[in-house]
Amino acid sequence: LNPLLTLMSFIMGLLGGYLLIAATGIIKTADYLTGIQFAFNGYYITYSLMKTAVFSFIISSLSAYYGYNAIGGSLGVGRSATKAIVISSAMILIFNLILTRIML
Repeated sequence: LNPLLTLMSFIMGLLGGYLLIAATGIIKTADYLTGIQFAFNGYYITYSLMKTAVFSFIISSLSAYYGYNAIGGSLGVGRSATKAIVISSAMILIFNLILTRIML
């Protein structure tokens, strides 16, 4: 699901930029479209989708692990959720560095 949301955000960003320049007239719409085609690199889409898949796996697996091993009632669930969020955030930063070094 996350790679689909990433693709939708790409499309909405491009469409929003087009609507903004069409409404304000800052630049010509033909120049906007030419600039997008000139700067387009398909590898960046692949790179973004791969990062999204890795990050979603990290978030879901760590959250499931800490949620499954939660003990101590509702307070334990709260502590486990906090641990899952903190460790997921740290792992995303680490894997972002690793993936960027490998893929770019």
